[in-house]
Amino acid sequence: MPMQTSRCLVPVAVLLASTITLAADHTESPAATADRPADIGDIFFFDPADTDNRLVAMITYGGGSDTNDQMDADFYCDRDVLYSFYIDRDDNGDGADSVEADVRIDIRMAEQEDGSCTVRLDNVPGAGDDFSGSVAGDNRIFQSASGLNAFVGSTDDPFFFDSQGFGETLSSGTVSFDNTRDTFGGRNLSAIAFEIDTAALGDGQTVFKAWATTARIVE
Repeated sequence: MPMQTSRCLVPVAVLLASTITLAADHTESPAATADRPADIGDIFFFDPADTDNRLVAMITYGGGSDTNDQMDADFYCDRDVLYSFYIDRDDNGDGADSVEADVRIDIRMAEQEDGSCTVRLDNVPGAGDDFSGSVAGDNRIFQSASGLNAFVGSTDDPFFFDSQGFGETLSSGTVSFDNTRDTFGGRNLSAIAFEIDTAALGDGQTVFKAWATTARIVE
């Protein structure tokens, strides 16, 4: 079945002992933002402080094309969009400058007649044979066969950016950012977040490169 790839994010290094690592992809062309379910916003990878041996991966999508616009409140569950995460183990002998995926995680969704959304994640390290569930309303969390958690639904945009401060900095030459101004605060978009078993992923490694793509299935 043919696939039409929509977006690929720049690889980011992830250090498991660090805080949040992210890559951003905002303000797209009209053609990209017209396909909201396939329009990537950001990816995040972080080590949760309250859980040992787990890494959280997250992709956001379906936001507005302009930071001045109110982002969509709807959650997009599109059976014809494939969401993929790629992870490159940086210490596996393929060279520090190499970007070649060692792990590919695929995510598919399908809206059901009752309005719920069935979600399946394939090849999540440490997830076991089955990592799927149905989300609807306030019920947005499900678990893999091995106990890893996933969240799929609408959420406040976690990306922080002071666009006013950015503009003032460019025009004045003086750094004018204000950490109390969040251009994306209170704006909803769709999100997929899931846990990865770091032992199954890294085998003792602590540094990775990661990126994500979306692809629309076309007839």
